[in-house]
Amino acid sequence: MSGNKSLAQTLMPLFGVLYVAIGIIGFAISGFSNFLQNTDDHILLSGLSINPFHNLVHLAIGGFLLIMSRQGASTAEGACLGVGIFYVAAFVIGVVGPQNLTIISMQGRGDLENFNHLINGVLLLGIGLVSSGATEAAAKRSGVPA
Repeated sequence: MSGNKSLAQTLMPLFGVLYVAIGIIGFAISGFSNFLQNTDDHILLSGLSINPFHNLVHLAIGGFLLIMSRQGASTAEGACLGVGIFYVAAFVIGVVGPQNLTIISMQGRGDLENFNHLINGVLLLGIGLVSSGATEAAAKRSGVPA
């Protein structure tokens, strides 16, 4: 932990800014038409599928992480864990769900976006768990409930 901030409060703004940037770049590429349709657009030729709805989800998650990172440690850690679970669930749905999830512009099992969701989900879950453990340990040392 740095100063009074938990690990989640320190790292979540980085993820938040990244997701907001991805959403903005995504809108610059896909525009606002075909809101729920698969498009041939890929962010910076990386193979990550996008559509306007997917871009909106990235903006919302980024904004949520930015806002929650400014709350108390336990709120930030809970938000970090929640978004991590959301991304792991998106991975599972992308892998075992229908081969073409048009609403979020995912193309099926081999879609690079599935692995992006898994990596982000695991990272955020890890940050949330490590941060909450450190916060609880610090509270025990100081004798103040977490």
